[in-house]
Amino acid sequence: MEIQKWAEEQATLLLASLGNRWLHVQGVVERAKWVGAIFNEEDRNLLIAAAYLHDIGYAPPLQKTGFHPLDGACYLYNCNQDRLASLVAYHSESTFEAELRGLLPELERIPREHSLIADALTYCDMTTSGDGKQVSFKERLDDIFNRYDHSHIVYKAIKSATPALTLDIEHTEQALNQKGLIAKS
Repeated sequence: MEIQKWAEEQATLLLASLGNRWLHVQGVVERAKWVGAIFNEEDRNLLIAAAYLHDIGYAPPLQKTGFHPLDGACYLYNCNQDRLASLVAYHSESTFEAELRGLLPELERIPREHSLIADALTYCDMTTSGDGKQVSFKERLDDIFNRYDHSHIVYKAIKSATPALTLDIEHTEQALNQKGLIAKS
């Protein structure tokens, strides 16, 4: 619980003034609390902490590269939160956008965690709308594709990442179903 409390304090301090971004983060946290039922207590707390922090790189004081997964991860790394840094760095298949931005070498300095927790964080992010409401994965993708022009880097990255994102969603839904929970996407 200690890591979760620390993450909540950091997120509140750095993101609460960012309007819809803060609503999105709070929605992702609520989703993580539900999805966390598939994990033991320690991993559940880690997932919820990562949900609080996944967009911390949008906080103006932390922006160094302008790429929020990397900026957030660097901050967390400097706070000696290596595992959280990894989860934040790679959430929602960020490598696709990092490559388009020419930041993949910097991102890859942070070791990537391949785990159900990492998949679950992506699930929580990709099934929560920009204003914090629960949506299906398809609705989230449609929203992103409607907000950005075809030539925009975010559009291109998400389009390329869709197969990998789909696998993250499927892994999480399988785990939810194995625990007798109905996937809410």
